[in-house]
Amino acid sequence: KLNKALLVALAFSIFSASAAFAAPSEPIVNAESAILVEKETGTVLYSKDPDKVMYPASMTKILTSMLLLDHFEKDDVIVVGTEINDISLDSSKAGHTRGEYITVENLIRGLIIPSGNDTAAVAAAAVAKKVDENDNLTPKESLAIFSTLMNRKAEALGCERSNFANPHGYHDDDHYTTANDMAKIAMAALDYPLIMEVAAEKSYSGNSLGDLKNQYPGALTSNYTWKSHNMLIAESSEYNYQYATGMKTGFTNEAGDCVAASAEKDGIELVAIIFNSEDPNRWLDAASLFDYGFENYGWHTVVTKGEEVSEAGLTHQKQAEGDSIKLISHDEIKVYGLNEELTNLNTEFKFTTENVVEDKDTGEMLLKAPIEEGEKIGEFTYITADGEVIDTIDVYASRSIEKANVFVRAFYAVKAFISNVFSLKGLITIAAVLVIIILILVIIKLIKGRRRSSFYGSSGYTYKYKGNKRRRF
Repeated sequence: KLNKALLVALAFSIFSASAAFAAPSEPIVNAESAILVEKETGTVLYSKDPDKVMYPASMTKILTSMLLLDHFEKDDVIVVGTEINDISLDSSKAGHTRGEYITVENLIRGLIIPSGNDTAAVAAAAVAKKVDENDNLTPKESLAIFSTLMNRKAEALGCERSNFANPHGYHDDDHYTTANDMAKIAMAALDYPLIMEVAAEKSYSGNSLGDLKNQYPGALTSNYTWKSHNMLIAESSEYNYQYATGMKTGFTNEAGDCVAASAEKDGIELVAIIFNSEDPNRWLDAASLFDYGFENYGWHTVVTKGEEVSEAGLTHQKQAEGDSIKLISHDEIKVYGLNEELTNLNTEFKFTTENVVEDKDTGEMLLKAPIEEGEKIGEFTYITADGEVIDTIDVYASRSIEKANVFVRAFYAVKAFISNVFSLKGLITIAAVLVIIILILVIIKLIKGRRRSSFYGSSGYTYKYKGNKRRRF
């Protein structure tokens, strides 16, 4: 039942509030900068210098892939142009040929699996020409337009300390990002089914037009055999991680070994960003972060719909209604967070109804009848041991409570009076009153006796005289 203090706030522990809470040991991470994020809620589970400006190398191609799919369908066909001639000889390449016909789906493969810088140039040129509605753009003009689109996309995703100068990540001092920003880009990529399908492919062998080859007779095509550089998904790799789903590796001398990795277990998707962690540490770092996230964090149902949260005492109700009423939730609270933290929650309660009175004897706050089923009674707030508010829910009356009529209320008032009178406290009070009355009567009697003595004399007899003789009566 809810006592007097609950009129403002009630704090109690769902589990023992005094239970020892030990935070899990942080994972071992060798990277210069890193972050681990849960996709659905955006909760950061771990970070190491997440806002430090770093070079993304070929992780850039995640953003390029999204922009390509923002403007084209997977079965659209692109013709490779002179833009591939501007790619440095020491770049990673997919091996495209000028005039080659290739599907957008296979351009995504060329971006992610072999990490083709030439593929990125083809994608950038195609998008820029479509946006500008000009097929005669030069590679340089296309690059300028596409870079602008990249930065707009990044800004729309919430990136705050990034700038993209090219579509592939080949080193440029003006091409940079952070682990925090890169995580936002990678999490957005999880919503692109084709990107995630390709990111999970360990290899690809096929024609540049794929199943559409017969629709383009005489078109120049190429046959490819590409193998993923992502050791987290490679079956034969000693660094294979069983829950890994992708996504994109990166390397330049300036950036070091990098990876934007994704993993899924029991419906929970995590993204790990690793910057500058020399092989094989980038794979070990990613696996360590994923293990940390899956083992120590999860979804927890704090309250279910219709669950009894607490109960409140009653007054002015029919006796048959009982002395209390259950308070229930109409909503469900599910929270993603640290397992240990979410199994040691506290709550605060406050009444929101004015139909509440204080019992003068016990100090308990009581709900006054009548009460309607489903009537809002108060609010419960769930709080971690560290004081972080998880959520607040309304609680409602589980049933209707009828008000007692005047005769019944009078009967119970008399009953309560009698009960109080014949309680131990009541008996002590009566005894005390009787003692006081007796003392008062004794004092009064003594006072009257003294007055009588003073009036009749000290002997207490009355004398009458007749003649010279005195008689005593």
